[in-house]
Amino acid sequence: MKKTAILALGLALATIPSPALAGTDDAKVVAALDTVAKPLTRDLDAFGAMVGDAQVVGVGEATHSTVEFYTLNQRLFRYLVTEKGFTTFARELSWSTGVRLNDYVLHGEGDPRAIFRDEVKGPYDLFDNQEFLNLVQWMRAYNTTHAHKVQFMGADLLYPGDLLFDKVLGYVKQHHPGLLGEFTKLYDGLRPTTKNAGEYMGMALAVPLKTRQDNAERATQALKLLQKHGADRWVVQHARALSQTFTDFAFDQATAEGRRQAAVYRDSVLAGNVAWWNKTTGDKIQISGLNAHLSYTPIDTTYVPAPMGGMLRKQLGDRFVTVGTTFERGGYNYTLTEGDCPKPAERPMTCKGSVEAAPSGYNEYVLDQVRYRDFILDTRTTPAAAKQWLAQERSTRVIGGGFWTPEQAFQASLGASFDVVIHFHSVKAAHLLP
Repeated sequence: MKKTAILALGLALATIPSPALAGTDDAKVVAALDTVAKPLTRDLDAFGAMVGDAQVVGVGEATHSTVEFYTLNQRLFRYLVTEKGFTTFARELSWSTGVRLNDYVLHGEGDPRAIFRDEVKGPYDLFDNQEFLNLVQWMRAYNTTHAHKVQFMGADLLYPGDLLFDKVLGYVKQHHPGLLGEFTKLYDGLRPTTKNAGEYMGMALAVPLKTRQDNAERATQALKLLQKHGADRWVVQHARALSQTFTDFAFDQATAEGRRQAAVYRDSVLAGNVAWWNKTTGDKIQISGLNAHLSYTPIDTTYVPAPMGGMLRKQLGDRFVTVGTTFERGGYNYTLTEGDCPKPAERPMTCKGSVEAAPSGYNEYVLDQVRYRDFILDTRTTPAAAKQWLAQERSTRVIGGGFWTPEQAFQASLGASFDVVIHFHSVKAAHLLP
């Protein structure tokens, strides 16, 4: 049995004896990992050393709705802000959502809870939780007392918020009034008729494919027209975000190949937007999302066949470092697609799930034998026995929006996928907002 626990993600912890392992090979791996694993305590200097001089740090999450992964993101970002000069927190959220949240973080404009109710519904519904809200509110509080401001960025493309149309058309009206009619025509019918991202996506993808392709062409024409006239770089990026959304919808997602193309395109956009922000502003960025997106190599080959982590590595080289997370047991939230929750739900269509101790053959099984309850590990500097183990693919848990079963375990090489791994012994479901 494990003896001691980290309290509130950061208090000092004792070492713990390892339970019996499946075989001598596992024991050798654990012994090697024990020599380099660092306990996850208040002191994050070990993490800072692993990050080094990186300009962009990816922080993956093993589930989309677990307390510890959101709390970890906030802890790491606070450290990177205060110790490494980072200024931007990016998230697997639509660009328009990021613009609205950034207005709050920088200027106190709007209500983050209302923004969550609007634009994280549907594809990002599980992000609508208290732990994520705590991070956004901390960013706002930080900006009220520091001259060096932090910012929020949405790197994704699934919802073309109304705000983006206003910004582009408002700029054209002020600086190129003769083109306003043309832009109005290009954007005609593209504005969302609902603020609920999930409802909007359902309606957008129900439109005939030819119409979706025409919509993408019009949004892209608007982008090119702004570029031709040398528009402000931020207005161009807002128009690019609109083009990205409608281009994503233009893939034939009724076919397996069309869905694959859309998935590859989505991660290319995630990577491209982060790289654009880093190059344009010079800001150092922490980008958060599911492990499968932040990995260097494909873990979920169906939904994330070409991860943004690998793309960012190609674009930024050693300026990008990525962190994966694992857990041995515990809870998460998931979105219900049919039927009823096995237990009373906090809100409609959202349920709580849990997993027991990882069985032999899983990455998590061996990681949980390391002497620390929760720890951080640099996969690039491990002894030979550990490095060989990390290089091998084996079952691992990556839980997106749905209910997880062992049959859904992915095969992942932690060493090939991540520079750093942070492991938790036990986790619990995030606190969903009402």
